Formats: sequence, structure tokens, C-alpha cells
Amino acid sequence: MSGSTEASGPKPAKRRRRRRRGFDELFPRLSDEERAAALADPGPTWSEYFYRQFLKWWLGLAYFVLDVILALALLNLPEGPGVAALGLVVAVYLEFLLTRYLWYRPDPEKESRHQKFHPTWLRPTRFGRWTPEAEHARRGEDPFEGRPTGPDPSEFL
Repeated sequence: MSGSTEASGPKPAKRRRRRRRGFDELFPRLSDEERAAALADPGPTWSEYFYRQFLKWWLGLAYFVLDVILALALLNLPEGPGVAALGLVVAVYLEFLLTRYLWYRPDPEKESRHQKFHPTWLRPTRFGRWTPEAEHARRGEDPFEGRPTGPDPSEFL
């Protein structure tokens, strides 16, 4: 037995300093101006983030999974690849329409603000349900308010 009864390794205070140094590298301290700017403009709400950004990726993944399952199920039918190809074409079209229904954002320069909207096979709604334009339209405001139109002035400087 050795005469030392202490555990090997750094002292607890030294470990805390090391942990704190790693934390500061990941999350640097903010100045008062940066903190005030972050509090003044916190960014999108959780629901805006969820519907406008997060769900797009997960719905795309769900489309892919459903397409694979559908293709495998249809390939097992006696009719074979013809039915599978037709089923996949129909499924991809329906997925396209759902994506357009939820997130379509028209170009403000090409969109007529005064004509009545007529649905087509490629555009079931004027604005996607989960877009800022749809929220403005539901409130009775100009849907393109706040979106830049025309050339960007910074391109000419």
C-alpha cells in the first residue's frame, strides 16, 4: 500500500475549470449589446418553425418511406412493374399536391393581386396553408406585404 489516500486524477476544482472552459468554447459569453439585440428579435416562434421549416424535411422523409413501401407492395402483385410504376406516379403527384397545398409561395411579381384565383392541376391553392402570405390573406391584409419586389438595390452598388 502506498501512503497516499487521495484518488488519482485532477482535483475537483481543476475539473470544474476544465468543464467551464469547454462550455465557454461552445457557448461564448455575449456582450450586453448582443444580448439586447437577441432579446429584441428572438426569431420565429416554435409553431412557425415547426410548420414552416421542421415539417418540410420530415414530410419529405415520410414521402420517401411511403413510396418505398408502396413500390414494394405493388411489385408483389401479379401485374408486376407496370402497376408499380403507375402507382408511384400517382403517389408522387399526390405528394406534390400536398406539398404545394401546405407550402406554396408565389412570386409577387408574377402573381396578380386583383384577379380571382382559379385552382389548376399543379396549383390547388393560391398560397400554401403554412406560409406567411396565407396568414396575411386570412387576416385580410396584402399577402405580399413585406416581401421584396423588383431588383435588389444592392446589386447595383
